[in-house]
Parts: sequence; C-alpha cells; structure tokens
Amino acid sequence: MYISGYPEIKGATMLEKRQYVNDNFDHYRQFLMYEPRGGHADMYGAIITEPCSTDAMFGILFMHNEGYSSMCGHAIIASVSMLIETGTLAMSEPGMSIKIDSPAGLISAYACYDEQQKLKVIFDNVPAFIEALAQTITVPGIGKVNYDIAFGGAYYAFVDADELGISCKRDNTAQLIDYGRKIKLATIGRDTLNHHNSINHPEASDLSFLYGVISILAIPSPLPLIQSMCASLPMAS
Repeated sequence: MYISGYPEIKGATMLEKRQYVNDNFDHYRQFLMYEPRGGHADMYGAIITEPCSTDAMFGILFMHNEGYSSMCGHAIIASVSMLIETGTLAMSEPGMSIKIDSPAGLISAYACYDEQQKLKVIFDNVPAFIEALAQTITVPGIGKVNYDIAFGGAYYAFVDADELGISCKRDNTAQLIDYGRKIKLATIGRDTLNHHNSINHPEASDLSFLYGVISILAIPSPLPLIQSMCASLPMAS
C-alpha cells in the first residue's frame, strides 16, 4: 500500500485520478504487484491519495495484478486500520465516521476498539442496484449458464453454484475460479445483456464494465444465509 512518496496524481475526481495513474505511473503498480513481490492472481494493493470531495478524509485507488479496480471492501478495511494504527489518521471517538473517496464513490467507514483492544472496522458501501435479471449465456466448457448482474462498487455477474454443480467450499476453489473466468470472458465477449442492453452505469461510463463473477449458494437454516465465494478474473479498466 502506497501511503507516501507517490508522485502527484492529477484529477478532479477519483476516476480521473485512476486514469491519470494508469496513463502515467503504471510502473509503480507493476513494481509492487509483479514478481518478486507479487506476481500471482490474488495480489492486491492500494494508493492513498488526497481526497476529491470536501467530506472525505482521504482518497484511495485500488490496484491488482492486471490493472485498477473501482472498489474493494478488503482494501477499505485494511487502509483504515493501517492509517489508524500508524497514527496517520486520528480516531477522535469510537465509531467515528471516516469518509473515503473511491473510484466507485464516497465510502463511509467506522472504526472502534473492542474489549480486547482489537481494532474493528466496518463500512457503508456506495448504493447497490440490479442491472439485469434472468440472463442466460452459453459458456464453452460449461454449457448454458443463468446469471444476474448487479452493481455494488463494481459490476458482478451472480451465478447459482447449485446450477453449476459446484459446492462453494475451499476444496472447490480452483474449479470455481476456472468457471468464473470462463463465464466472465464469455459475457464480456458478448458485451450485451440478452443481446440488447449493454452495461451502462447511470453516473459514470468508466464504471460500466463487468469486474467479476460471484458464485452463490443458499444454505438452509433458520436465517436466510448466503455463502459466496468470489471466483472472478480481474479486468483492468
């Protein structure tokens, strides 16, 4: 995670900053994400920036082995934890609201210490919405796949693991990732929803792309629980 020493990032919005970094400073991403420090598909990082909005305490850009993404909950929790525990960000009161500018929009995080003095961080994401329901596509090596598309900081295709014949368990991680990649690439290749509605974010065209695939599995219980494993293939924007 870059917290200081990074060159000046120009841009009036976080999306403009992301594009500026991609166009001018991508060698810094490669320096951290590639071998010998990274190089694997799960490598992820972030750049702490000056905020763009008056409400935000700081801005954040997300990066991975293939490029830059729009939103990452893990990175929000990690960045807030790191900034508080290093003293860079002062927590004036437990549960204080920490506003963060991200490419997807303004994120509100909340931090406090529990009884064991362990830092806990939660956050409110940008508004989520459904883009399309009951979509179908034929995927090479899999067959017919039913999926929905929704936005929650990035666009994801949601598929039913039961319909794919896979259980969302650790032992099946490799197969879930393989299926997720195939489904994503097939959907991107078609680039339409039911051949007539393209993904189109209502506020920012730079967010109008499918980021990944999430396999879900409903678990019978007294409460309606959903177990999910993200089997996505990151795509540079």
